[in-house]
Amino acid sequence: MTDDVEGLGIDSPKHPAFAAHFTDPIYDDPANDFAPFGNDEGWDMLASWSQRADELGPTSTVLDLLEADGEESFGPESLDDDDIDAAMFAVGAAFALLRLTGQIDAAGRGLAMRALDVLDSCYDRPAEITRMREDLLAW
Repeated sequence: MTDDVEGLGIDSPKHPAFAAHFTDPIYDDPANDFAPFGNDEGWDMLASWSQRADELGPTSTVLDLLEADGEESFGPESLDDDDIDAAMFAVGAAFALLRLTGQIDAAGRGLAMRALDVLDSCYDRPAEITRMREDLLAW
């Protein structure tokens, strides 16, 4: 895990499995609000966990990341249809976990898919959200 991304401006390792599958430029875009790390929530999640990657392992979950960052009570059924901030945190946590460990738990994947649905409905289907959904489904 040593592939640093200059565009993100932080020491952000990429697991080889993530790098091989998530090849679209949105996964390295620090300025696109619809990219997983281009908004404040996703950026903060990746920046925080990049520095704490040694705390992550093959059994780490998306909820582990969210709860450790003070985001409690997350689940696909608890994500409101218009809760953009929570959706951004969920997407950021899911893709940070994938980027850093090359894996995602089933519940976390479900949460990420629900969060992408929320963002899709709030923003009228941005292409970046569609790309993330397709890539996550293919994972």
